[in-house]
Amino acid sequence: MKKKAMDVLSYFQSQLSKEEARQLIKEQYYKKGEYLYNPPHKPNEMFQIFEGAIKIGTYSEDGEEVCYDILYKNEVFGNLRYLNGQFFEFAKALTDCRVVSYELSFYKKMIVFDPKVSDWFNKSVIQRWCRMETRLFKICTLSPSERIKAIFKEFDDTIIDARSCKVFIPDLLHKVDISQMTGICRQTVSKLMKSMEAKAKTHRLETDLSK
Repeated sequence: MKKKAMDVLSYFQSQLSKEEARQLIKEQYYKKGEYLYNPPHKPNEMFQIFEGAIKIGTYSEDGEEVCYDILYKNEVFGNLRYLNGQFFEFAKALTDCRVVSYELSFYKKMIVFDPKVSDWFNKSVIQRWCRMETRLFKICTLSPSERIKAIFKEFDDTIIDARSCKVFIPDLLHKVDISQMTGICRQTVSKLMKSMEAKAKTHRLETDLSK
């Protein structure tokens, strides 16, 4: 039986007085397309996504957005200030989102000194590393079409946004996001996706005719 993930928000609240919780933990709502932060702004809090989906990325030398990842379902993100000023990241709402923010010094104190929170944090970081390493391995070993299929499989999930609407995560992926997360040029992504869609349509027709 899969062990239930720690409810870190409830745990934090249980360790604080109501006044401390009010000052250190804040619930925030963002509309689709809004930025939670972007360079040169460096947030002084960590964020946890409870409803909706967030795009994490950076900018190319030409100023173009480059997507790192799509986060949802209680994932945590932000700037822990461990990179000696090298943090150059944006966080953008892909849907209407409900997010909880934790004041940075409080959050860092908890992940270092509280054994339960430290264990939760370490597991979360290792899971994120594993996901990124797996994606890199697929970029290095799979064909372009198989890489695209792998991205859609990785994000094959449905969430609820801040308006209580169901959202299928692959519907949030633009061709440019797929290109950046698979290491395939946009033209090739477009060509391969058209081919996949045509094959899927043919397969559906053949299935219907065989009934």
